[in-house]
Amino acid sequence: MTERIDDIGDGLKLIQRQDMFALGTDAVLLCKFASLYPGDRVIDLGTGTGAIPLLLSVRKKLNYIAGLELQPGLVALCWRSIKLNNLEKTIEVINGDIRTVHKTFPPESFDLATCNPPYMPVTGSPINATKSMAIARHELCCQLDDVMKAFAWLVRYGGKAALVHRPQRLGDIFCLFREYGLEPKRLQFVYPRPGQEANMVLVEAEKGAQPGLRTLAPLILRGDDKN
Repeated sequence: MTERIDDIGDGLKLIQRQDMFALGTDAVLLCKFASLYPGDRVIDLGTGTGAIPLLLSVRKKLNYIAGLELQPGLVALCWRSIKLNNLEKTIEVINGDIRTVHKTFPPESFDLATCNPPYMPVTGSPINATKSMAIARHELCCQLDDVMKAFAWLVRYGGKAALVHRPQRLGDIFCLFREYGLEPKRLQFVYPRPGQEANMVLVEAEKGAQPGLRTLAPLILRGDDKN
């Protein structure tokens, strides 16, 4: 399969393959949105090629970043990118399942958990994609409920959980966060252009927090082409 090494900013290099899900704008926005403090322990669920751990590693000096990934081929790719960037002492990628994080990590062992989950529910229609792509895009091996349950297990009291998703799922996101003891605290809508509907939403919750939601200024990715 064709591989390439991409420059993803801040001197970081990411190895990617044509047949695997590539780094997108949503992952980059999640890295910039999530609350992060020096010395934090962070985990990224469904880390894919490992882009989110790499990008978070240059935002703050962190003690430890884990990337959890189900697909062995992506785990191997992640490790190569970690070594390429000389970040073996900070980042670890683990072959594991979001649905069974309790078998892999102790409870409440992270300050921040992030996830760029599959957006598309399984409807029964044929899925026209490679297996790796299908798992990344569709809720085949990970549903939103699984992500929230994992967040609740992994994040310490007062810790944060952040994700990026489609605005259509915002009602489900809020309900599931609260069901698992995570209170939504920060919200930001992302718009492709002025005058268009939002196509992404960033949400961060805090474990055990009191209600009180901040809505950040909207993020518009491109200006009006007419100007």
